[in-house]
Amino acid sequence: MAGGIKGRIGRSLQETMEIHDQRRCPRVRANFQVTLHKRVPGIPGLLGGNTLDLSESGAFIKTENWQLFKPDEVTELTIFLPPDFTGMPTPLGLRGSAIVRKVDSFREGIAVEFIEKLKHFRPISMC
Repeated sequence: MAGGIKGRIGRSLQETMEIHDQRRCPRVRANFQVTLHKRVPGIPGLLGGNTLDLSESGAFIKTENWQLFKPDEVTELTIFLPPDFTGMPTPLGLRGSAIVRKVDSFREGIAVEFIEKLKHFRPISMC
């Protein structure tokens, strides 16, 4: 079953792909909810954000807590894909790890490089 999910996600990314530059992995403009698994003293719960773009190897995540991240920091994250994107009846969370490559004050977010490609993130059921 997991192979089928990963195949559908990969096809969905390719079907909606817009190439913006000459990166290793082309990016798509995509707005998906993200949970950043970083605990910060004084902030209850986990940090949230939304992708502005996404590829197999990384993403740019807009978050009001961008200033709490540092370049080269490793963070775990979950990207939530809606049912209309995956073809599943409920949202699908994909959990994996990433390295913060850039903290962007102008765009108020962070550029991350996934440690493993997106297709290798662990599916998290939302039911």
